[in-house]
Amino acid sequence: MLRNTMLDEDIKTTIKNNEVLLENFRNKSVLITGVTGLIAHVLVLTFLEANKQLDLNISIVGLARNKEKCERLFEDFLNNDDLTFIYQDIKDEIDISKKIDFIFHAAAVTNSKILIQKPIEAFETQVLGNLNILHFAESVGARVLYLSSMEIYGQPFTEEMSTEDKLGFVDPLVVRNGYPEAKRANEFLSKAFSEEKNVFAVNARLAQTFGPGVQSDDSRVFAQFIRSAIKKEDLVLHTDGSSLGNYCYLRDVIEALLLLIIKGNSGEAYNIVNEETNVSIKEMAELVSKEFGNGKVRIIIPEESMGYAPKVALHLSSTKIRKLGWQPTYNLYEMFSRTIKSWK
Repeated sequence: MLRNTMLDEDIKTTIKNNEVLLENFRNKSVLITGVTGLIAHVLVLTFLEANKQLDLNISIVGLARNKEKCERLFEDFLNNDDLTFIYQDIKDEIDISKKIDFIFHAAAVTNSKILIQKPIEAFETQVLGNLNILHFAESVGARVLYLSSMEIYGQPFTEEMSTEDKLGFVDPLVVRNGYPEAKRANEFLSKAFSEEKNVFAVNARLAQTFGPGVQSDDSRVFAQFIRSAIKKEDLVLHTDGSSLGNYCYLRDVIEALLLLIIKGNSGEAYNIVNEETNVSIKEMAELVSKEFGNGKVRIIIPEESMGYAPKVALHLSSTKIRKLGWQPTYNLYEMFSRTIKSWK
């Protein structure tokens, strides 16, 4: 039994919805990097539960840098024969003796303060890490799914919905933009390895993702709002809140990743987003405060930069991945409702 009953419910729904797709992983080995992160963590749990329910005999290798955090997060599964861990910096060469068939590359630097304070190290981790993954994939013949980000779109040039071929402007002289610039570089590497080395590599451009499975100490804005709502405190914005957010429920994202590594086109990119969740940060705060909190939102802009992404008016389209048969389920209200229930 998984520790979080709401997460347990979501994982079992994923398996029920994707029994045929999961057959592609039968008797295969899966490497998942960055397993202490939200999405990779739940992906590991999904494969473990799929083994339990469908007897798929999937061998799961989790790669993490922080052993203590990893063992704490997976404390209920450390003696599971289907799961092994490798502890290393993603920038170091990957040397795994066993055959690997699928790689979900989720390791990344996402902490906003680190992106500002250590931009060189953050950029190196992203790009050198992905190079290591792709070289390793070439050597073992593995399929790769790279977890990219909606941030690569930067500032859109039009007000139209952003499809995968409509990137906007990213200023390379803004230090915080090392994150989207690294994501752009890594999507190029996926394409380059696909074309030159015949490595199967697909880019998943993720919207902001949350749902049951988010840890209570998560620092991202939706988690800050949830903590304030639960405590019935004012929701505090550290920007004017005008940036448009794009969101997707965690279970929907997991199902999209499973689909893309099997049915996606190598060298291409796919947005993973629920278009119905497109709201400004302020509107999201007002929704959470009204429905789950005390109804009050305050804007306090600090003098020192908090390292947040630049203000954008981005509205992502999921048309491309929908053509593969994927569709999102829960809207923004339901996303918050289920996440809050899972914390309680």
